[in-house]
Amino acid sequence: MSVRIEGIDGFVRFVADEFKSDYTLFRGQPVDAPLLPRLGRMSLRDADVLRTETRMMEAFKKMSRPYQSPPPENEWDWLALAQHHGLPTRLLDWTLNPLAALWFAVEKPAEKGKQGKLQNGVVWGFEVLEEDIARPEEKESPKEQKYTRVYMPPHIAPRIVVQQGWFTVHKYLEKDKRFAVLGSIGHYNKRLRKIIIPGECFNDMRCELDRMGVNRFSLFPGLDGLAAHVEWLNSRLSDEDEE
Repeated sequence: MSVRIEGIDGFVRFVADEFKSDYTLFRGQPVDAPLLPRLGRMSLRDADVLRTETRMMEAFKKMSRPYQSPPPENEWDWLALAQHHGLPTRLLDWTLNPLAALWFAVEKPAEKGKQGKLQNGVVWGFEVLEEDIARPEEKESPKEQKYTRVYMPPHIAPRIVVQQGWFTVHKYLEKDKRFAVLGSIGHYNKRLRKIIIPGECFNDMRCELDRMGVNRFSLFPGLDGLAAHVEWLNSRLSDEDEE
């Protein structure tokens, strides 16, 4: 199911009317792309994805320890921390906050496609059931999961807390040599809803979100987020009219 929405009011009404689950996750994207983790989208030097995944995680663990006090307790925490700091993993980011997801979709001007037409952004809504949620205490590593699961990370970083971050943990399909796309998994697909955000609406929705307190500073607390927010307030993006 998909619906086209052009304003904040319509977005809030749709979310309130459509999603009734105790656990509803949202993901904002500036373009309509498959629900696939970054590790499954990037170009690798080594064609063996799992070997690359292991190599990157081992390097991250070894070299990040001086910055961790205490270090993560298990593979799940290490994976969430690596994803949080930008390492490509088998995790895909989601949030419990629909307005945060919308901001991630419209933060920057819409990209241009063929013939210079603005591409639409999307916000995915995903209703999660209890049985979808991974249980790290069961001692299975993320790689040992029999199918794609949902993971609620611990409070290992302030940004994860502020953004109310969750993840989907994607299974690697050995036969196809790729990670599973969430939208192609039957028992998940029927619980996914796609909200289409027209590219020409990004600017208005971005400004409305800022007035509601949803912006780079509120979602990325700290000096980096503050600096980016102040820069935006004092500059003009390509889709913003000169006042």
